[in-house]
Amino acid sequence: MKIALAVVAALMPLLVALLVSPGARAFARGTGSLQQTLSNVGVGTLFLLSQAALRGALIGVYATASDWVPWKLSDSVATFALAFVLLDLVYYVQHRLEHRVPVLWAIHAVHHQSRDYNLSVSLRVGVLAAIPTAFFHASLALAGVSTTTYALVAALHAALLFGLHARTRVTFGPGRLFNAPVFHRVHHGAEDAFIDRNFGGVLLVFDRLGGTFAPYADEPTFGVAGEPSPLAPLTANLAPWSRLAADVRAAPSTKAKLRCLFARRSAA
Repeated sequence: MKIALAVVAALMPLLVALLVSPGARAFARGTGSLQQTLSNVGVGTLFLLSQAALRGALIGVYATASDWVPWKLSDSVATFALAFVLLDLVYYVQHRLEHRVPVLWAIHAVHHQSRDYNLSVSLRVGVLAAIPTAFFHASLALAGVSTTTYALVAALHAALLFGLHARTRVTFGPGRLFNAPVFHRVHHGAEDAFIDRNFGGVLLVFDRLGGTFAPYADEPTFGVAGEPSPLAPLTANLAPWSRLAADVRAAPSTKAKLRCLFARRSAA
């Protein structure tokens, strides 16, 4: 609950600016409607509540994995830097899988439903998103990263990711190493040319190495292609699961049903 309260407190200046400053509204909300922005905030509120409820269990997953690994890296600046790069690699791998594996996409699709691209999209996270993240992040324990170092690295990484949805075209160089909002904007595009591109978190080098990088050229159309964008937070979370359940029911065999859950999903 302390984490949720800290996030809300940090966002209060932004929320006040949105209410009193037309310029701030234009920067933060872009061309989207206030209704869409409030929807994103509502979805984010559900996510923060789930984070507060699951916080102990999620840290427990990492601590348990760390206890199983007999080797440990020292809690040093070098270890922190290494852990940060490893976590960003894990983020890239997880993000690619979330777009390929239907059961993971049902969680992640909520984040892509917004019809606009602005800072409020950073809050639009599926209520169950922390569960797969906990298990992906636990892989850092295999490298000997302590629970303390992981917690610090994860907090910094999450804070930097929040800024990826800012309405700015500023880049950090030509996009060869560091990610920027303009590149992540491509990732949220609904057109075929933008789908399954720019999965990176803080670093863009993994997209370069993985062949998934696409430069920003034209402003995309945002949202999930061919699907509505539910505004009600609960409906937004349930809609992807409803579609997945329909696919599973329609599958003619157990093998086909399993493929609906775990085989590579169509990009359309």
